[in-house]
Amino acid sequence: MMSSKISLTQKVMLGISGAALAATTAGCSSTGYAKPPKPNDSSCLDWDYDASEGVYECDDSSSSHHGSYYYNGKYYKTKNSLKSNSDYQSYHAQYIKSKSSSGFGSGSSSSGG
Repeated sequence: MMSSKISLTQKVMLGISGAALAATTAGCSSTGYAKPPKPNDSSCLDWDYDASEGVYECDDSSSSHHGSYYYNGKYYKTKNSLKSNSDYQSYHAQYIKSKSSSGFGSGSSSSGG
């Protein structure tokens, strides 16, 4: 007859696995962040999504906006000009940073001293 006992190590591993799965699943939807729709602007026909910034970049080499970032109906020639916009700063802090800094493996760390 097989023993139905679960070792302490197995219990701990099951607990860690369950917690990691719950944190990962919760992290996917808890921020309320969703990828914005592609811009519908005829002056740029090819868009790349920059996930770290949460905005689209014009990748249309024939466009005068090539290489510009698009946020809230406006083009920004550089990432620095985008980041200097106060509306963008609020958006980025609330949705993008919180998404990238939450979830499994984002805890604090310390070093000996």
